[in-house]
Amino acid sequence: MTDAATPFDLKADPTGRLGRSGFAAAAYFALLAPAAVAGGMALAPLQALVGLIVTPLSRDMRRVGLFLLAAAPFIAFAGWAAASYQWSPVPRPEQALKVLGGYVCGVLFVAGLAAGGGKNRALGRAALLSSVIILICLSIVEAGGDLMINRMGTTDTDPGIIERNPGKGVSILVVIIWGAIGALIGGKSTWQRLLWRVLLVCAGLLSLQFNMATNAAGFALGFVGFAFGWMAPRVAPILVAIGLAGWTLVAPWASVFVLSIPGLQDRLPLSWQMRGEIWRYAAARIDERLITGWGLDGARKFGAHTLTVGDMQVQAIPLHPHSFSMHVWLETGLVGASLAAASILAAGIIASRTLGGHRAAAAAAVGAMVAVGAIWNVSYGAWQEWWIAAAFTAAGAAALARR
Repeated sequence: MTDAATPFDLKADPTGRLGRSGFAAAAYFALLAPAAVAGGMALAPLQALVGLIVTPLSRDMRRVGLFLLAAAPFIAFAGWAAASYQWSPVPRPEQALKVLGGYVCGVLFVAGLAAGGGKNRALGRAALLSSVIILICLSIVEAGGDLMINRMGTTDTDPGIIERNPGKGVSILVVIIWGAIGALIGGKSTWQRLLWRVLLVCAGLLSLQFNMATNAAGFALGFVGFAFGWMAPRVAPILVAIGLAGWTLVAPWASVFVLSIPGLQDRLPLSWQMRGEIWRYAAARIDERLITGWGLDGARKFGAHTLTVGDMQVQAIPLHPHSFSMHVWLETGLVGASLAAASILAAGIIASRTLGGHRAAAAAAVGAMVAVGAIWNVSYGAWQEWWIAAAFTAAGAAALARR
């Protein structure tokens, strides 16, 4: 099937020659696996560098305009978040630059991979598959080898702390695996049909390791999303985006409503009881500054406050409320939440228009969207650079699955 022009096809090479997008993608994915199993902190600077290298260029102002239109919601959201440091009780201008730079370079990264010609995407797919296989192997070593890789780089002996790094690596695996499956599932050879099944099973089993239930939930929901995208490649990305955007807008009040169900919170595991109390507290603080929020990193103000969970005293908000939606509302208010929802909707529309004619790639995009949304809304903060990079990596992986 020939590729239709899309907002991200600024300079697709019709000759199919290998160029900077293919080689840069190969270099990025070559480094991804070791970076991921070590906790993923290197992903953001790597992606920033590659994003700048693969930036698609064009003299066609119509295509440039389409690209800017597609990128505008993401840049507007990041720009508002960055600007909000000015009224934060914990002003950190360097964090504002990281957030804005992460989103700009992430958009350029995805655009560059999507705009590459056939040979560039083929090289990127091969690099992605190799990276996923290596990441699975390294994660298996960590799971079965007493965290030997991460123990080599630390003097800390607490396994609960050490296993966070490979746990984050599996989070990255759970969101990029769908691009790899999408790249293989349409293959006609026996090895391709076998490999995608093996990779899927391995990723599923690894999602159960390292005491991170959110990885297992993200994988299971990502699998459902992939199947939905396979069945409805043009509609599923938009419907999933509407669902995620809707949750972003109502999360503070919907979370409190669910947690108010009699007896529910008492039946939850301790870690989820702690999340529940953190979300209640965050929702109350959101109501205090509903429109503009407390400003970037304003959640750190509440770290000195404590909450009672069972017999324990815990920080009211330990750095962030462990939910993208709650974090966005808390620090950037209604304005930021609306821009975040617009960005999610834009992602769904772009995926539908760009990948809707390619069933496997659309399925990969939907699987990635669901997995990222599920994990981000119950685990990580909105401004964690490595996880922002992981989300854009998942989008780039889905783009590479387009044949």
